Amino acid sequence: MDKKTAQVSAKLKWEAACERLAFALNPPAGIPSEDAPDLETAVRLAQAALDEIREAFKSD
Repeated sequence: MDKKTAQVSAKLKWEAACERLAFALNPPAGIPSEDAPDLETAVRLAQAALDEIREAFKSD
């Protein structure tokens, strides 16, 4: 994968992970707790996405 593609992919994963984390932290009213994303999983995915961002944007 070239650098630009890796950066775009990392950005998309980061945005999705942030959305999932926001939903886990503050689920919309009326959503049963069992349907909300697990907070631990959401944090783990956000950390993995951040690591990928760092790798994709590091200087060579």
